[in-house]
Amino acid sequence: MSDGKTTNRWTVLTGALIVQVVLGTVYAFSVFVKPLEAEFEWSRTTTQWAFSFALLTFAAVMIPAGRLQDRIGPRKVATIGGIVLGLSFLLGAMLVDKSHPWTLYLTYGVVGGAGIGLTYVCPIAAAVKWFPDKKGLITGLSVAGFGAGALFFAGPASILLQQPGTGGDAMGLSQILLVSLGISKGSGFGIGWKTFFVLHGVTSALLVILGASLLSTPPAGWQPAGWNASGKSKPDNNVEWKEMLNTPLACMLWLTFIFGATSGLMAIGQWNPLMISILKGRTFAPEWMGTFGRFIEPIGILAIFNALGRIFWGKVSDLIDRPRAMMIMFLAQGIAFMLLVSVESHTAVFLASAWVGLNFGGIFALFPSATADYFGTKNLGVNYGWIFTAYGVAGILGPVVGGVLFDATQQYVLAFVFAGILCFIASGCSVVVWGLARVRSQDLLRPEESVHVHALQNVPLLKDYKPVPESSLDKESGACRKIQS
Repeated sequence: MSDGKTTNRWTVLTGALIVQVVLGTVYAFSVFVKPLEAEFEWSRTTTQWAFSFALLTFAAVMIPAGRLQDRIGPRKVATIGGIVLGLSFLLGAMLVDKSHPWTLYLTYGVVGGAGIGLTYVCPIAAAVKWFPDKKGLITGLSVAGFGAGALFFAGPASILLQQPGTGGDAMGLSQILLVSLGISKGSGFGIGWKTFFVLHGVTSALLVILGASLLSTPPAGWQPAGWNASGKSKPDNNVEWKEMLNTPLACMLWLTFIFGATSGLMAIGQWNPLMISILKGRTFAPEWMGTFGRFIEPIGILAIFNALGRIFWGKVSDLIDRPRAMMIMFLAQGIAFMLLVSVESHTAVFLASAWVGLNFGGIFALFPSATADYFGTKNLGVNYGWIFTAYGVAGILGPVVGGVLFDATQQYVLAFVFAGILCFIASGCSVVVWGLARVRSQDLLRPEESVHVHALQNVPLLKDYKPVPESSLDKESGACRKIQS
């Protein structure tokens, strides 16, 4: 569906970034954990289930959301998603209480996850359709905000979630704004989790609706000026999701996604305690940096390079193709996890955080781009929705398996070695994806001509055929005319 014929495609990319930054705050769920545990005396397991429900619902809702946005366009679906996301926090502020933790699972987990799932695929599908000449790079840019969202959100949120002051100590609107922008550290008090849920819900809904208003799809047959789609995109490559799921290529993409994302989530879920144990309470940030010091702490570095990795690997994949980029990326990540347990110095911690974030972020640029390459952009919303269910599986396996391995050994070695092994498996799967993609590309290359070529190859003595010279034909024609006369 086309939302307009004169849309500037860079405006669409701007809208995509606004939407994704808001959605990316889901990765900062940990900031809610201690305030909720202190308020309701809940266990860590109790609060973590809300995050698991959010990831599962996020992945599951992407399938119908993708199908819907393919039909009615990204603007409407993303707007609905923004409203649902905002509503989840408003309902949470009203319903969550100590004796009913399931209300948090229902509001933040199911309703909030549905809002993210409805919205997430819209900016990706829109951006890829407007930039067929830069699929990898633009996909990386459009999802970079998701990786960076937690970085901008976690610091201010952790301050505002503190218990509110009383009387003259109450935080005013100007202070709330300064803290929200990361300019001020506050004064040792906040606005409380309920008021924060209301504030965050309203802000999230408004920002997503703003970003959604900039999204659109190009008119049918549109392509960038000076770009020739010949040899790069084939009209018969646009397939329905049922046909896609019947291909070995889609199955292998799904499995590769599971291995790679499970490995990354297993490590990232334990990154903060691992870094604390390595640094032994020391910090990267000098005092003069104030609240901006969070940008150079291990978690901040991981988040920054998580966002940059989506752009970097997206661009690399445009140059060397998706499977090669996957293979190199997962191989490098596996080696990093194997070496990580011996990291001790500040420099090594910085490099490890940057490297792991860079490679983990690349997953979310390469797989939607590969889906668009192999199965077309027409049905990208629903097609990538099915591939993205792998992330829902990884969202359960990664944190749970990592936690079990740590609880069993009280060390991080086994968890990170296992994460490295999964990366090596993902790298091997990428080689299989490469081979299957080449076979599919050959099958899609003018199939009607391919049939005729194969038929002609079976004609006996075809290779020995020699055309008759025109002079001979003239002589024979003359002889025939004499005989007839």
